[in-house]
Amino acid sequence: MNQVSFVGRIVRDIELRGVGEGKIVTNNVIAVQRHYKTEGSAEADFIPFVAWGKRAELIEEYCEKGDLIGFNGKMQSRTYQNAEQETVYVVEFLVNDVHFLQPKKSEQSFSSV
Repeated sequence: MNQVSFVGRIVRDIELRGVGEGKIVTNNVIAVQRHYKTEGSAEADFIPFVAWGKRAELIEEYCEKGDLIGFNGKMQSRTYQNAEQETVYVVEFLVNDVHFLQPKKSEQSFSSV
């Protein structure tokens, strides 16, 4: 079974991209705080995530860099050839469900998607 949940903060500004025939995607990173601290400073893991279609649109509409968000989904791996013809291996989180945990600055309530 490949099922993962994360709660963390969005690391970069949200950008939507069109790919293929009418498909929309966003790629970003979520910072997930670790449960332990090293010498008094909090640590985090930075997990790349991908959201497609309506989920990507909702994340772009309601979230911004630094916002707290929850995701359910799965981990996936892929490879591609870079410009130097080297094989690059990528592991990323594919978003299936979005949970808005922080209201938009101008609004007070959210729901899950």
